[in-house]
Amino acid sequence: MTQVGEPRTETGVGLDRVHHWIDGARVAGASGRFGPVYDPALGTIARTVDFASVDEVDAAVASAAAAFPAWRATSLSRRTEILFRVRNLVEAHRTELRRT
Repeated sequence: MTQVGEPRTETGVGLDRVHHWIDGARVAGASGRFGPVYDPALGTIARTVDFASVDEVDAAVASAAAAFPAWRATSLSRRTEILFRVRNLVEAHRTELRRT
């Protein structure tokens, strides 16, 4: 069963923060709100994730819309190759990713 935590505004002291990724860069949330990220194996809170403001969502959508024409123009075989490389990188670095 999935639990949804209530938005929080306190600092989340001692927990790593998961920020947004917009336009190829990590962006700290500006809304001041965040929520828990649970470790499914342990059922404990492992991190906190920034909740996006309306402006941050708009920026992410604009960035994705700007990137779409180039992605659409990329051949299917090249897109497939890129996605398989991402999958292979995730698999190769699974342990490291789990810690970050």
